[in-house]
Amino acid sequence: MTDIRVDIPQDFDETGHEALMNILWTGTLLKKASRRFFRDTEFSEAEFNLLIVLSYSDEPLSQVDVSERMLVDKSNVTSLIDRLETAGLIERKPVPEDRRRYHIHLTREGKRRIDAVDPVYHGLVREVMSGLTEREHQTIIRLTRKVREGLAKHF
Repeated sequence: MTDIRVDIPQDFDETGHEALMNILWTGTLLKKASRRFFRDTEFSEAEFNLLIVLSYSDEPLSQVDVSERMLVDKSNVTSLIDRLETAGLIERKPVPEDRRRYHIHLTREGKRRIDAVDPVYHGLVREVMSGLTEREHQTIIRLTRKVREGLAKHF
């Protein structure tokens, strides 16, 4: 069923290098699996992520807010928002105190359609992560945060 290789086909002389390559390898495999998942849905990965960001936000979000939460360039978010707005899944509403800004909102149709895909996505996430305990999940979160902190110091 799968062509995902679990083991990295290389030996390393430093455990730090091996650990970093494991993170990269896992990220690559996640992207590959993600592409397969979204191929069977009506959304691209980017569209799904934008709709999820809006769906889970407790506050109105501007385009800048959305781009920061998605870790993508604002210009990429603009075309994505345009596409989703044309499809009737989101809408831009002017910010009353600053008419130059807009808040991005899910439409009812956008909410309905994302709510149909989100449980399937989360079910798959649970399956993928089921081999780990809650404590191991927390360890991964803590350790990957440390790696990001190390990256932030140097880049």
